[in-house]
Amino acid sequence: MKDEPKPSRASVLHAVIDDMLARKDGRIPTHIDGIDTFFDGVEDLANALLLRWHTRLVASLERGLVDDPEDREEAVIEAWRHANWIYWGVRMVIDELEQNPPTEEVAHAVRRTARNDWAVMALAAGLASGYDEPAARVGHRLELEARRRNHVEHSTARDPQPRTLLGKLKETLIG
Repeated sequence: MKDEPKPSRASVLHAVIDDMLARKDGRIPTHIDGIDTFFDGVEDLANALLLRWHTRLVASLERGLVDDPEDREEAVIEAWRHANWIYWGVRMVIDELEQNPPTEEVAHAVRRTARNDWAVMALAAGLASGYDEPAARVGHRLELEARRRNHVEHSTARDPQPRTLLGKLKETLIG
């Protein structure tokens, strides 16, 4: 009989992220075993989540640029969308932390990570030459475009036109 593996910071973070991905409610789960043992408060956990998001984004950027696409800007936008698709629940938590940070330290970490993400995006798109404020502005524009596309895609996906008589009847009865 094998012993259960001992929990670690990585395994607890993995459990937290799995819970976020399943729930998709923008909240950090607090019921995960070991969270208080391996994370020194919400700031520590938020920093770990921000690092995981950044790592996922960079991996998506690298994957999107591996074939040296003609339109690097488009590849970067799609890479952000891909990272968001994979880490949807995590992204929701980060967006919630941005809107309602529990501490000033978390607010600062979210802003700092966003600027770094944006600069990386601008560099990957070939639209910047350094990790500076102009690069962050360009990268922010790319993220906003990725979010706009996601919003349009989700809006049209949630509001399909009924194509059958039964679909039209359901919409009439429910609506």
